[in-house]
Formats: sequence, structure tokens, C-alpha cells
Amino acid sequence: GRISQLHLDLLDTLGWYKDMPPEIQGVIIEMCYQMGFSGFKKFKKAISNMQDKNWKGASEEMLDSRWAKQTPNRAKRLSNIEREHG
Repeated sequence: GRISQLHLDLLDTLGWYKDMPPEIQGVIIEMCYQMGFSGFKKFKKAISNMQDKNWKGASEEMLDSRWAKQTPNRAKRLSNIEREHG
């Protein structure tokens, strides 16, 4: 399905994605599913925190965004997964 295709595309596109824990991969997939890869890529600070495995920082950056204002429930849920992972 579309989700597994996204997973394969991300493995191809983002070198660091394969090193992410499954929960974090799930967060990335859902963000890309919602706003497209180009939308996800705009989360530069959140992404660099994920690469550093700074889950709390990534979670804060995700909430500090227009996306979080537009879809607060989803943003909260995904940022909680991110934070609890650490």
C-alpha cells in the first residue's frame, strides 16, 4: 500500500532514516503522508534533532510549527511519540 511504498521511498531518499527506531520511522511516514516529502523536509531543526537522536528537541520543534497549529491533535500525538521514545 501507500504506507509501505513511502517507507521504501524514505529508505532510498534519507540516508539516516534506516537508523531510526520503528516508532520514529512511523512518525516520519505519517508526516510525509500528510504533507508530502517536501513539506516534511522543511522541518530542518526537527530533522537534525532526529539525526542526533535528540527526541525531546525534535518533539519541541515539531510543535513549534504552522503544521502544529493547523492539525494540533495529530502534531501533539506524533510529537508525544517522538518525546516518549527518548
